[in-house]
Amino acid sequence: MEIGFVSFNQEALNRANKVMKLLQGQGAIDELGLGRIRDAFSNTMFPGMSVLQTHAKYFLLMPALYSFLEKTRIADVREARTIVRDQEIRMTYRLMDGSAKDATGIIGADMLRRGEGYVKYDPTYVYQAGMEIYGLIPRGGNIYATLAERSAIYQNSPKKHKGNDETGDDSDDLPGNRQIYKVCGEDYDFSRREPLDIALSHREAEFLKQRIITSTQGSLLSYLLDSGLYENVTEYLFDDLGIVLKGIPVELYHTYRLALRYSRFACLLRVRYAMLYDIAVGADREAVEEQARFDEMLAEFSQEFVPESIEEIISFVSVKVTEESCKTFILKASKLITNGDFDELDRQITLREKTIKGLKRSKLIKAKELQQRKPFESPTMMTYRWNTIVRTVLSEIKEGLKNE
Repeated sequence: MEIGFVSFNQEALNRANKVMKLLQGQGAIDELGLGRIRDAFSNTMFPGMSVLQTHAKYFLLMPALYSFLEKTRIADVREARTIVRDQEIRMTYRLMDGSAKDATGIIGADMLRRGEGYVKYDPTYVYQAGMEIYGLIPRGGNIYATLAERSAIYQNSPKKHKGNDETGDDSDDLPGNRQIYKVCGEDYDFSRREPLDIALSHREAEFLKQRIITSTQGSLLSYLLDSGLYENVTEYLFDDLGIVLKGIPVELYHTYRLALRYSRFACLLRVRYAMLYDIAVGADREAVEEQARFDEMLAEFSQEFVPESIEEIISFVSVKVTEESCKTFILKASKLITNGDFDELDRQITLREKTIKGLKRSKLIKAKELQQRKPFESPTMMTYRWNTIVRTVLSEIKEGLKNE
């Protein structure tokens, strides 16, 4: 499969290159191309969340930073990019200084401690899509170009002068009195290097909670926050969420159940792939273990893997996933499993990997060139970002609201 894109500007090119590098990272490749349906469920249930995100705080820090920078002198897009990155590094040090000693997930902190520069995937890149979805920054724009444009307008416009009894803030100085970045009202003072806490204050937590509720209505994420259920669900992993979700609206619970079903079926197929890989490289003991795991899953969830059940998943994501080969593959695999034709299933899995990755990179076809007797990492269930960033954000909002 060839991946391409249309480049309208340098920022689009840079973002596409970053995505391609992520896909090329060790362990990041989706061997059977099952990720598009996974992402469709993730975006439906938890819009704005990404596997690269680490903390809720960045959703608030970054718009506030842009709001501060647009009132400074910025010559062009290149300078805007440099200034933002410099500020991100300063912000990282501030978060390191102001957060708990055991705090993890401060973007770039580990590299700065080792003196290795800064991260490739900085907060602007990691959080842009989420900030757009939550209405914190304008959609579809080049952040750096927008900053340069706003700076030029601000520098060339007449400034208002407030009397002692006048109220307002710096946003009044912007043309049209229109602030395009939504900020929570906290003063982060980007002109200094005072410590910042990665934990949320009460004001930050309440602001972010309301932004997510308003901007993602109809999603499971919005419902959990709006109903207050988020206070009780963060101790559960995705597989066990059904225990506390049974009382939610029918449509939301149905989406969760379909996502869980797809997670199990995708895991079943990936376990079969791991078995084939282990056989091919001579990891015989592990191959037997994967075969046993496949048989156990099939016996326990057989009704979830029949064609009618898989067709229900395909119908749900049909509009969200336009690429047909993945949908065709999982339905064909379901029929073969139901009919007990495992030889053909193995052939289709091998063919699917070849289609996704090409002949030269197909591990099952090129197994003789790989390290022998080293087994494939045993597959895990899909969690749709819940076990990582979604639970983190909900927990941080919950803890922030306790602060007064």
